[in-house]
Amino acid sequence: MKINPRKYDWRSALIVSMPIVALLVAARQVYLNRYHDLTTWKGGGMGMFAGADFSLNRYAKLFVVNPKGERQPLTNLTPEQTDLVRRALNYPVRRNFLVVAKAIAERDWIRKGERNPVVLLDSRGKKAGVAPDSYYSMAPFGLRPRGDKWNWDLQIEYWKLSYNPVTRRARSVLAETFVFKREELQPHERS
Repeated sequence: MKINPRKYDWRSALIVSMPIVALLVAARQVYLNRYHDLTTWKGGGMGMFAGADFSLNRYAKLFVVNPKGERQPLTNLTPEQTDLVRRALNYPVRRNFLVVAKAIAERDWIRKGERNPVVLLDSRGKKAGVAPDSYYSMAPFGLRPRGDKWNWDLQIEYWKLSYNPVTRRARSVLAETFVFKREELQPHERS
């Protein structure tokens, strides 16, 4: 059957193509959510109210690692760094956390206060004791001078909360640890 172009209604074709495009966007969202850990909020708006992935269910722990292998947690991130972490948690892949790591390496970090003991908690969240380990909290202290090299590795742990409906308990699960070597984090030239 030959279609007469003068009688073909292009408006009908557009109306029919809209559901097809919507299905493609939805399929892409499901794929990214399932295989790339993209939050349900992202990805074209499909399922935007289906979950609260970022605010309650995902978080990151950041550590500098000295040449001896000792980890010290980074605290008091700058507002820019906090925003970069938030964005990386929305799409938690290595390249997004590398942006965070490079922003951290642009600053000097100092020990804040005395060493803090690691407090152990029981299943109800009550203090159960103190571990033999302790750490310094690290805080930002200005931009790193031009030409200074970053001398530590950086570890970013990506954590998710998992809820078991049978036991009705939530627990934190380490989803992935990203390790950035000092060579990757050398500061770029600032103007």
